[in-house]
Amino acid sequence: MNKKSWLRGPVYVGYVGMIALIFVLPVVLSGYWEHVFALIFIKIILCLALRQMLISGLLNLSIVSFMAIGAYFSVVMTTTLGISFWIIMPLSGVVCFIIGLCLSFPVLRLKGAYFFIGTVCFAVAIIIFFSNFFIETFAGIPGFTPIAVPKIKLLGIEIKFHSNISHYYLACIYMIVSAMIIKRLEFSRYGLYWKAISQADRLIETVGVSLFKYKMLNFAISCFFAGISGSIYAHIIGIITPQDFGLEFLFILVALIVVGGIESFWGPILGVVVLSVIAEFLRDFGQYELIGYGIILVFAIIFLPKGLAGLSEKIYASITRSY
Repeated sequence: MNKKSWLRGPVYVGYVGMIALIFVLPVVLSGYWEHVFALIFIKIILCLALRQMLISGLLNLSIVSFMAIGAYFSVVMTTTLGISFWIIMPLSGVVCFIIGLCLSFPVLRLKGAYFFIGTVCFAVAIIIFFSNFFIETFAGIPGFTPIAVPKIKLLGIEIKFHSNISHYYLACIYMIVSAMIIKRLEFSRYGLYWKAISQADRLIETVGVSLFKYKMLNFAISCFFAGISGSIYAHIIGIITPQDFGLEFLFILVALIVVGGIESFWGPILGVVVLSVIAEFLRDFGQYELIGYGIILVFAIIFLPKGLAGLSEKIYASITRSY
């Protein structure tokens, strides 16, 4: 038995143990921290979806705007029209997937900084749209509230998802399922093409791979997960405003990925958990919270070029070499 085979068993046991720990964590958490971790789970999927674009060499800064589209679509469908949340939640992802495909057609024809600017412009346009248009439907700048509470009937008993612990498990299950799908995609044939595109896009076209098609698919899939994230976020928070999905939040997501480590799948997860917990202690500083993010980001770039994931991989490699 080689070393890789010997290590595979403990790795799987570690995955199961980590999932079990996440499910029992509310036993020792207060209601406030249950709410914080529910938001952490949502940010994990947003960062993983953003990183999925990064592995193909593209920084999709419009991902927060698709979160906004998913959130507003969900609250209008559930609260205004009375449709079940469990139908609308996946449908929010589908709507964002379709819009993402339409947007990717012109945007992906832009190169380098122009792609970056194009996605930022779309993000700003979405904020302006929800702030100033169809105010009777989207409630404008003051925000959309109240928002319908998700509920489900089991054995004739109606269960409402209005408590912090119910929000925790709703976001937790979504995070686990979505993370498994994203990880599977990264190591599938599609993921290999996405990584090859970032290294030598013109070269892989010579072997018959449709460069534009795989970029569009990557873009749309990341928008799909952003849409579902927005739907769950809206029903957990209970009020949404256009500014919730502004450029400030986008900057925070990018900082989380960089600090965690772009090269590793686990990088965004580490970055979100560590920085989100630190942010709770920075919250008392009000407007200076973003400055704290900036300082942490600068230090990470200088001293941890591969992020927290790179540091943990070094520690893991030093341990395994001893066996």
